[in-house]
Amino acid sequence: MPKLYLLLPLIALVALALPIQAGAQTETQLKMTQQLLDENRHVTALQVSKQAFFSAERQGNSIHMAHAKALEAFAMAGPAPDRLNRRRKRRTLRVVEEAQDRLRSVGADSLLLLVNRLDRKIKGEEVKKVGPGGLAQVRPRASDLIERQVKKLRKIGDTISVLQTEKERFEREVDALNDEQARQDLLLAKQQQAIDSISMARLEDSLTVTRQEKELQAQQAQIELQRTQRDRSLILAGAIIIIAAILFLLYFNSRRKNRVIQRERKRSEELLLNILPLSVAEELKTHGEAAARHYEEVTVLFSDFKDFSKVTKDLSPQELVEALDRCFRQFDEIAARHGLEKIKTIGDAYMCAAGLPEPVERQAQRAVQAALEMQAWLAQATDLPFPGARIGLHTGPVVAGVVGARKFAYDIWGDTVNLASRLESKGAIGKVNISQATYELVKRDFDCESRGKLPAKGVGEVEMYFVKGTREAMLPRGEGRHQQVSS
Repeated sequence: MPKLYLLLPLIALVALALPIQAGAQTETQLKMTQQLLDENRHVTALQVSKQAFFSAERQGNSIHMAHAKALEAFAMAGPAPDRLNRRRKRRTLRVVEEAQDRLRSVGADSLLLLVNRLDRKIKGEEVKKVGPGGLAQVRPRASDLIERQVKKLRKIGDTISVLQTEKERFEREVDALNDEQARQDLLLAKQQQAIDSISMARLEDSLTVTRQEKELQAQQAQIELQRTQRDRSLILAGAIIIIAAILFLLYFNSRRKNRVIQRERKRSEELLLNILPLSVAEELKTHGEAAARHYEEVTVLFSDFKDFSKVTKDLSPQELVEALDRCFRQFDEIAARHGLEKIKTIGDAYMCAAGLPEPVERQAQRAVQAALEMQAWLAQATDLPFPGARIGLHTGPVVAGVVGARKFAYDIWGDTVNLASRLESKGAIGKVNISQATYELVKRDFDCESRGKLPAKGVGEVEMYFVKGTREAMLPRGEGRHQQVSS
């Protein structure tokens, strides 16, 4: 998730945009209230008008406040103002009175006329219907001021008309007067004409000033609109840039998390493959469990170090573990090179098998060759605390599978496993002891020395052979550990 400080620029931009858009928002709320009243949705109109009043109050706009309060009065009155109950009528009249006061203070005479009519209708008095357009025609703006100015100019025009009528009357009376009176009346007429000229000039000046004020207001409104649009564009562009940056950071953060997850998954899979064979691990991941499988022919290898219990008494725990780790790492490398599957270690005993979890070619030869290489390595590793190891092999059927729900392990069972263990215990240090079944499979590839039948605990007499060495070149080094039998 993104950090909180990444959102601070967006919050600052929105905060700067609020004063710019507040005026336009209030006008939009007033128009929406008027539309809701036209649709007789008075409850919603009441809520929107209150919001418009609060917005105008925050801006300090007295005209918008008066307009919003008037719309609130009409929304509270509802479609039937003359049929309100007593309690609602009192509340509505209070709002009407407040609206009247505000409208008088801002000089919105047209809207005040409508509110006065609403007041009389609530009180049960007869009122005339409002012409088409209703409140939509009322706008407490500069147009009201211009209208009042025009009314004043009309009054001046009426006065001028009266003066012109009087002038004509005076001219008719001049004809009836004597020369002295005519001269005096003429002088008065000229004076009056001068006064009329001055009045006309003032009237023209007033009309010119009114026209210029109207043009100036239109230009200011256009400039304000352009400024508002520009500010909105800048805010929108900034918001888009910030959102894009946040999405960019989220995208790369998601990619980083995915890489971490993939790396951890790879480590988990590698750890699982160190515990289980590949095919068994895939079956566990796919189905949640691995079914036990029967193998008709598998060669099992057991090894055990001589005098292990005696040697451990003279070694520190760290020296003992380091020696076992060194031997078993080498055994793992040899077993993997010849395609044997490591099963487990028990103390100083090492157990592996050839021919599972997938069958391989010449599995018995692979196991015997691996055993010879293990003995050869132990013979040249003179710095080990162990004098040597016994290795026994037997070939036969086994059952393999995964046991346990926690710390599960891949294991094999059957008489073949027990007999391989007996062959190891009946072997000799540095020798590879194999059974009759294994001998029949490898006698063409290895020189073997018969030991005859020897007693094995729990089994009886078993024919045994020591493997002396290879007759010819064996499998090439470095073959895969799970090479399958070719069809």
